[in-house]
Amino acid sequence: MTTLWSLMPAMSLFAFVTAITPGPNNLLLANSGAQFGVRKSWRHLIGIRIGVIGLILLCACGVVVALQNHPNWYLAIKYVGLAYMFWLIIKLLCSNPFSGKPTKNKPINVTQAALFQLGNMKAWMASLALVTSYSLPSSYWFSVALITFVFTTFGLLANITWVWVGQQIRVYLDSALKQRLFNISLAAITFISLLPVLEDSI
Repeated sequence: MTTLWSLMPAMSLFAFVTAITPGPNNLLLANSGAQFGVRKSWRHLIGIRIGVIGLILLCACGVVVALQNHPNWYLAIKYVGLAYMFWLIIKLLCSNPFSGKPTKNKPINVTQAALFQLGNMKAWMASLALVTSYSLPSSYWFSVALITFVFTTFGLLANITWVWVGQQIRVYLDSALKQRLFNISLAAITFISLLPVLEDSI
């Protein structure tokens, strides 16, 4: 008989791999770490986790089924999310703290990071996969709570790692050119991560 505890190893491995691999959240966190450091990126971190918890609960409540029954709702969320991601890509390309010009760039705040998850297809797919694969009908909401705890724990560790990596890279970004190349690289990788979603939208 399958129990929650027997699912824990597989669930934990899935959560870790999903959380640590490159995606919009982690790439933006690396950029935040490079620009602002770990301490000033904590609101961004917390916002991501709040947003992902919200997605897991939405999936658990059957919102995905409703979106499947109403494709226009799904498309609206997808296009709004894509528009926001493209705005962030442009922001990455335009930011350069070594340009010598005053900048109004600030770390992404809790609300912005949480709302960003509504259009983050990687976060949606991970949340849906976790709920459908590891929840148990016999103890549904307890299993959802455990899924949320496991994914939040691994997600937070992964996100902190990416911010820390960004902060370490900052040591080498000691010129306008290096900063520009770093931002272009992150923007390009973020765009590539969106290609599967763009192909589905065409």
